[in-house]
This record gives sequence, structure tokens and C-alpha cells, in this order.
Amino acid sequence: MIAGRHSRWLTILVGPILSLIAFVVTYYIDPLNFSSQQAYAALPAFLLSILILLVNHQITTSLEVQKTSDYSDRIFEAIKNYMHVTPIGSPEKAQSYINTRISSLKEVKNTSFNIEGIKERADDKFYDTETYSETSRQAALHISQGLIWMEVGDKFAVGRFRSLWNATAALVGDGNVRYRYRLLAHQEPQINFIILEYKDGSSEVLFNWDLRNIGQDPVVLLSREHQIVSMFSVQFDYLWKSGSKDHDNSASR
Repeated sequence: MIAGRHSRWLTILVGPILSLIAFVVTYYIDPLNFSSQQAYAALPAFLLSILILLVNHQITTSLEVQKTSDYSDRIFEAIKNYMHVTPIGSPEKAQSYINTRISSLKEVKNTSFNIEGIKERADDKFYDTETYSETSRQAALHISQGLIWMEVGDKFAVGRFRSLWNATAALVGDGNVRYRYRLLAHQEPQINFIILEYKDGSSEVLFNWDLRNIGQDPVVLLSREHQIVSMFSVQFDYLWKSGSKDHDNSASR
């Protein structure tokens, strides 16, 4: 654990350190002979340091996203070895299951990822249903009463995320919203799941939500097995750290 924490800090700091070194070295070497123009003497060094920061940020982000993808594969392999899963039914039926339990929940961690080409099917079969609309209404109400709700999604989810944030803010004000979301810009496939933590301390995870253009709905699975829930919790943390805030909705930051 300590080694992992040190490794993460090293990854975060290496970019700024290299950028600073590049600035100092370039400034004194002055490869473009800008020293004769005092006002622009530091310009090459500044531009190079910015470039290094941008490249390092891109590399770090890509590594984090790859880590989440690798962890997703490990989750599926681990689940194969367990039989502690219960079939719930279609995504809409699973959402109905959640709706009946929202009042008993303390915290929710949800993911919402889609792939180009299946968004319409996901909307028709799930997001545009009255069941999902009921979830949004209940979620806003209970978030305003103390429920913690966190979500990670892609560009297809941002509209729904903003709607839930605005609905909650209308009830409690911008400064008291206990709803947070992050966005992933990358298009690597991610599994969809939702973790429910109850007020009594118990928790469960529902997964296998992904709708595909194969003419058959998935069967959502539920597990209360501690190790399975824990694996999905770690996966959510990876996704959350890899995501970014919605900079076009400044009130939600």
C-alpha cells in the first residue's frame, strides 16, 4: 500500500520536476539566441516546460485509464470463481429494484458508459423509460435529504448527470448538493455497475447492465459477496480518479 502510494506521488511529481528542469536548462543554454531580446529571453524555456507538462499529463491519464481496463478484466475473471450472484432481470427491472430501496440507502456509486452506435438502443430500452425517470426524481429528493450519490460516465451521460445535479440544487441550493460526478473522455470499453450501500452498513453491487445491438437484453446480476463488492469499489475509485470534473457546469465542481 505504501509502495503504491509512493509510486502515485512519483507519477504526479515527475512532470512538474522535468518541466522545471527543462525551463532552467533551456533558459541558460538559450538555443534560439533569445538573450539579445530581453523581453522574450524566457519564452523558449517557458514553451518547452509547458509542452513537457502537457505530454506528461497525457501519459499519466492514459496509464490511469489502462489501469482501470486491466482491473475490469480481473473483476470478470474473479467473478467466474464465485456463485454468489443472483439474476435480477432486464436493466429496467433492475432499476425498479433500486427504486424500491432508495429510501434505505446511505451512498450510491454508479457508472454510465455507452458505445457509439448503441446509444439509441440504450435510450429506448432504459434511459427514456418511466422507471429511469422515477429513479431521477427519487434520487434528487433523497440526495437533498442526505443521500450521497456519485457517478462516473462518458459524453453520452453528461446530460443526465447535469439534469440530476440541477434537480437536486433546486431543492437544496448550489452549495449543499451531495451529488458529484466525473467524466471520462476516453472511449475504451468500461463495464457498467452500481454499488448500493445501505444505512445498516450492508452493501451490494448490480452489474452486467450493458445493452448491445444483438436483439437480446442483458440479465443484470446482483451480488452481496464482500469480495465482489470490494473489487467493484476499487474499480469505481480508479474510474473516479481517472475522470475529470464537468468544466462546463462550474456550479457542480
